[in-house]
Amino acid sequence: MIDAYFRIPLLFLRLGGIPIKLQAVSTVNRIYNEVLMLCFYITSVSVVMDCVHVIEDIKESMKNIRLISAIVLDVWLHLYLR
Repeated sequence: MIDAYFRIPLLFLRLGGIPIKLQAVSTVNRIYNEVLMLCFYITSVSVVMDCVHVIEDIKESMKNIRLISAIVLDVWLHLYLR
């Protein structure tokens, strides 16, 4: 039985595509995870390409670098929880 304090965090992790404390992963959840990761990696690549494309504009470059650092942290967290 899951403690009452852990229901909300587990719900958020499951909504993020991380199946924690599930007996069996359904097909719908598996498809959702694949689509989620595909969108995430496409966004990551597009941000890096935009950073390379607008290298002359320092304000846009700093916005992209800040976004890239957040994406790297998210990738690390996702790979750690898998």
